[in-house]
Amino acid sequence: MKLKNLIATLGLLTAGTAFGATGIFGSYIEIFTTTSTIYKGENFSSKANIQGADFGTFSVGDTLLLGNAQVDTFKNIGAGDNVTGAELQYRVYPTLGTPGAFQIHNFSFQSNATYTDLGGMSISGSGDQAWGNTNDIDLLALTSGNGNYTLEVFFKAFTNLGDRFSSNSGNNFKATFTVIPEPSAALLGVLGALSLMRRRRL
Repeated sequence: MKLKNLIATLGLLTAGTAFGATGIFGSYIEIFTTTSTIYKGENFSSKANIQGADFGTFSVGDTLLLGNAQVDTFKNIGAGDNVTGAELQYRVYPTLGTPGAFQIHNFSFQSNATYTDLGGMSISGSGDQAWGNTNDIDLLALTSGNGNYTLEVFFKAFTNLGDRFSSNSGNNFKATFTVIPEPSAALLGVLGALSLMRRRRL
């Protein structure tokens, strides 16, 4: 009997213990070209993945903006856990080149649950929060000429239990796009080549 009572008491104590937990369970970016497309880093939404995305082909004067960006975070309120901030880190570099340093896109607190996140998911868990930034980043301004480019990003949340990441298992999320000459510049290049060929024949 005494052993049974001890097991029952331990069970009650275990059930009343609050385990600490914090993290990111959703991450998104919104890309503006001639239209707006939302991409997910991670979540169960039906949005396209950032990883492996191809944003398309652009020339000077076109629009390629990283607009809205957001993370969904969770915390165990009962254990006194807290999320204190979040950010997106990003860099753009020639796909076959050497990546440079990451730049920081600071997030602000946006909402406690219940809310609808950037991916269209209804978020209602106790302790769930949205953090984001709606300022535009001109991705074409970060390029240095024609060619293929990679946008690499990861998301970071700051918590009392340490930093939390949404980063494609530490490999970061990578998407690509291509920059080509303006049509007028391309035409001038063709005309110049034709003129050079004509001179050589003469």
